[in-house]
Amino acid sequence: MEPSYRIHSALPLPSRPRTWAAIDLTALRTNYRLLRGRIWERNRKIRPIAVVKADAYGHGAPACVRALLQEGCDCFAVSCVEEAVAVRRACLSVGKSADVLILGYTDPSEAERLAEEGLIQTVLSEEYAARLQAAAARTGVAVRVHLALDTGMNRIGFPARNRGEIGQTVNAIFSMRVYENLHIEGMFTHLSRADEAGEGAAFTEEQTRRFRAVRNRLRNRGTAVPFCHVCNSAAALTGSGDDRLFDGVRLGIALYGVSPVDSGLPLIPVMRLCSVVTHIHRVSGGEGVGYGAAWRADGERVIATLPIGYADGFMRAYSGANVTVETSRGPRRVPVAGRVCMDQCMLDVTGTAARVGDVVTLFGNDPRELSELAAKAGSIEYETLCSVSARVPRVYAGDGKET
Repeated sequence: MEPSYRIHSALPLPSRPRTWAAIDLTALRTNYRLLRGRIWERNRKIRPIAVVKADAYGHGAPACVRALLQEGCDCFAVSCVEEAVAVRRACLSVGKSADVLILGYTDPSEAERLAEEGLIQTVLSEEYAARLQAAAARTGVAVRVHLALDTGMNRIGFPARNRGEIGQTVNAIFSMRVYENLHIEGMFTHLSRADEAGEGAAFTEEQTRRFRAVRNRLRNRGTAVPFCHVCNSAAALTGSGDDRLFDGVRLGIALYGVSPVDSGLPLIPVMRLCSVVTHIHRVSGGEGVGYGAAWRADGERVIATLPIGYADGFMRAYSGANVTVETSRGPRRVPVAGRVCMDQCMLDVTGTAARVGDVVTLFGNDPRELSELAAKAGSIEYETLCSVSARVPRVYAGDGKET
């Protein structure tokens, strides 16, 4: 087998990037304070869990982790063991400690690594628990774990979708008390419709009820799980009281300035995707621009070219979307002209005084820009952020010190 290789990892960082993602760490810290404040209005005992999976939703996990540590965050959640190790290294680089929870699958053969790094592994099922226990026992280590419950997401977790399954799961978890190499520190579920009103809100309450039933039955049998968490960003920002906050809240997309519900919080976009005008020319009426001549000039037009395309995460589906050119006369919203190419795209900058070298913001000046792009692609803000590729350098502002 050939050695593993990460796409774009061999590219040197450009001294003057043509396209970049500007990451505002001060905005990240502000968002964290706003979200924590909203949660603590209801219960100051709630522990925020910062979700930094997928390289902090494309923002770069190490820098984001270090900034959040400065705000007192002491718990992070990721998708896999590799991400967890990267977070642990970020913590150690500034002499901080934090809990790191792996929300997804880790092969049980990694039990020793999990223990050595002090990571918390999610237990996905009764069968997985047995395999992880056996692997940990063979190497003589103890693994910290959280139990995942499937209350209706139908993704991973001990089944808890009805009364019968709840009873079976309580019995299965109760029987795990003999597993000397697994230390059960927490339990959680994932809400599938927390950002919806009406029927979605009702289902969120039902999922919460199912989770609470498992927790309460375990307590009644003398097996209390010390740390329970249910809410994601959407659920944490809706509802009243602390009835579903339990012991912790997982803060994901909202940390990065995208509110999945109408929260009233003035969250700030953390990422601003930027490029520069590298070429300007004129086209006559009737001329096509780009592949397939899908866009044709309705008269003489001025076309600007940018060095960003779908290989950078500016998707082909964004063709026709509006972006902002920072001209000498101020910012101007202009449309993408023609199909987005792999490495370039074109804009109709007629009447804007745009020039070569002008900075163009694809999204990030205003939260609505990201939402509009996502809608253009028939997608969501999560995917738009995570799609910004590794070829795009992240440039950080905000030094992580107290402000």
